[in-house]
Amino acid sequence: MTQQPSGIFLVNKPKEMTTNQLIQTIKTKLKVNKIGHAGTLDPLATGVVVVLVNQGTKLSDLFLNQTKTYQVGAKLYEHTTTYDSEGEVVKTDLNHTVKNIDQLQQVVEKYNGLVYEQTPPIYSAIKVQGKELYKYARNHEVDVLISPRTVEIYQSRIDEFIQEPDNIFYLTTTVSKGTYIRSLVVDIATDLNTYAHVVMLNRLQSGVFHLDETKTLDELTWADLIPNYEAVKLSGWTIHELNETEFYQVENGRKITLPLTLDRVFLSYQHHLVALYAREESGQYKSIKGGFNH
Repeated sequence: MTQQPSGIFLVNKPKEMTTNQLIQTIKTKLKVNKIGHAGTLDPLATGVVVVLVNQGTKLSDLFLNQTKTYQVGAKLYEHTTTYDSEGEVVKTDLNHTVKNIDQLQQVVEKYNGLVYEQTPPIYSAIKVQGKELYKYARNHEVDVLISPRTVEIYQSRIDEFIQEPDNIFYLTTTVSKGTYIRSLVVDIATDLNTYAHVVMLNRLQSGVFHLDETKTLDELTWADLIPNYEAVKLSGWTIHELNETEFYQVENGRKITLPLTLDRVFLSYQHHLVALYAREESGQYKSIKGGFNH
C-alpha cells in the first residue's frame, strides 16, 4: 500500500446516494487507502459531508461532535413510516389546522436553545442489540425499544410557508450531534397537533465547514485535500508545536510535561499533526491517539 497524504475532503453529497456509497465512490475514484466520514446523511439529503482520508480517520470523533446546520423542507398533514417522503403515508390530517407562518414560527421558537430527549426514527442506522433499527422496521418488528437521545437545538427559524395545495414549510436549523432532523420535524408537527414529514434536506454546515467550500464528486481531486494539521486548526482546537526532543518522546508514546493547563491538546512537529494528548492529575500529558503523521 503506497504512502498517501492524510486529511479531509469537503464533499457535497448528491441526492439518492447513501453516505457509504459516496465514500466508496471517492475511494475508488482517488484510489484512497483508508476512508471514512464524520456524519451520515440520508439518501434523500444533500450537502456537506466531511470525508476522512487515511490517518484523518482518527479525527472522526472531533468532527462528529461538532454542530451542524440544515435547511429542511417539510410537508404538513402527512405522517410517513420513515418520517420522510421515501416512506409510506400512514396518517393524514384532513383538518389543516396551521393557518400562517407566525403559528409555525411560534412553535419553532420553543426549540431554540432547547435540550430535550429526542426519539430517533425506526428507519435509522442506530443499533439496538447489535442490529440496525431499519432492519427491525423492514422485518415489521415495530415493537423494538428505541431509547431517546439527549440533543440540543441551538437555533431554528421558519424561512417560508407555502400553503394550499403544497402545505410545505422551510426551516433552517442548527443542532447538536446526534439530532435527527426527521424526528425534529415530527416533533414540531406534534406541537402543532398535526403531522409532517421531510421532503427536502440540505446540510449547509458541518462544524466550521460550509457548503460553499465543498466539491462535487465530479470535481473532487487530491488537490482538494485539507491536511490533518489544517483541518484541526480550522476547527478551533489548540495545537502545541513540539521541539525535537519532545517530538521523539511523543513518537515513542511517552508522557511529557507541557506549559499548558488544557485537558486535551493536539501536538504537532514542523506543522504536521502528530498526536492527541490528555492532561493527568499530576499535570503531565499522556497519549490518547497518535500516528497522525504516518
